[in-house]
Amino acid sequence: MTLLPEGGELNRTIIWILSLGIFFFIFPKMYFFMLMREFEVTTRKLEEMVKEAREIAVKLAEREGGIREKAEEIVKKFSDFFMIQPIDLDPYGIVYKLEHVLESGEERFREVAREIAPKANKEVLSNVMMTLKGVIALNSIAKIVRHNVELVRKTGNFQIALILKMVLPLIVKIAEGQLKGTKAFSEGKPIGDGVGPLVVASMIDGDPIEEEEEIIYKKNIDGREVFLIKPKGPGGRLGKLDKAIYKIIEKEGKISRIITVDAALKLEGEETGSVNEGVGVAMGGPGVQRWKIEKLAAEMGIPIDAIAIKMSEKEAISPMKKKIFDSIEEARESILRAIKRAPLGSRVIVVGVGNTCGIGNNKDYIKKIEDEIKEEEKKKSKEKGK
Repeated sequence: MTLLPEGGELNRTIIWILSLGIFFFIFPKMYFFMLMREFEVTTRKLEEMVKEAREIAVKLAEREGGIREKAEEIVKKFSDFFMIQPIDLDPYGIVYKLEHVLESGEERFREVAREIAPKANKEVLSNVMMTLKGVIALNSIAKIVRHNVELVRKTGNFQIALILKMVLPLIVKIAEGQLKGTKAFSEGKPIGDGVGPLVVASMIDGDPIEEEEEIIYKKNIDGREVFLIKPKGPGGRLGKLDKAIYKIIEKEGKISRIITVDAALKLEGEETGSVNEGVGVAMGGPGVQRWKIEKLAAEMGIPIDAIAIKMSEKEAISPMKKKIFDSIEEARESILRAIKRAPLGSRVIVVGVGNTCGIGNNKDYIKKIEDEIKEEEKKKSKEKGK
């Protein structure tokens, strides 16, 4: 009787033990090495996107009277600009502190934009500011990814590597959209997030009253006095829409309804450009304006309607697609239905929320935007066909 395997059985046993060794010790190291190579390639790709975005900003500054060397230096340094959230240990008054920080940030962007593009008019200056914001957003993405890649390299943590592997494709998609959006800002073209202001602009027939950051237009719709508000265009702005609403109420008195229309993040499987109706203030961002509008509506008992036009995060920050543009008719119909829910003879406020880059202040711009989008779609189709 023998206790050891003989012949072929011994060989099989050795192969089995070696296979286990490869599976448990060698394969993970090989896979980790492959992951690190993939991470490095992706990180460098993101860093190249940052360089491209900076070049877009510099070229825009050059077109507006800036000196290239000076613009390059300022844009590179400003890429790391940041804003610190106010302390919230005592939440009382935090909204006003946050508003002050945001306004200080906007003024800093305006100063830098004036410095690198001294000949830019107000509308182009707004586009320069938005272009700089695009550069900062891309730089932040690249830096965070680089940080995590170096953390994985330093610690050899396989779990972090697997998490990074899963989220990296989504991050790259967002970065690609941000780069396209940065280019759109520099050229003064609409992005997906501009669909809210576009819908409201399509309802404005003449010349509205222009404020510093937003416009107001009054018209009669189905026996109701309707005030249409959007950020002032065609420069890239988000506007101070809450101030416009407060101004109307101070001047006109009682308001029966507030209707907000904005881009909204779609779920996977939802159609780009689909229009949904709900209640509440449809407005993203830091939340200061939204809080003020909600507070006013709650105190005065004003019903709030929300109209959301669905798109992905990448589509929101990329040049506007035709599917998104085509949604404005359905969104306008939703607004008209909401207006009819207000009593006859009452006053209604309609607010177009979003980035108004490339979108003018009345419906005269609609045809031009449609033609530009169609031309862009044709170019993409030709590129795909090659």
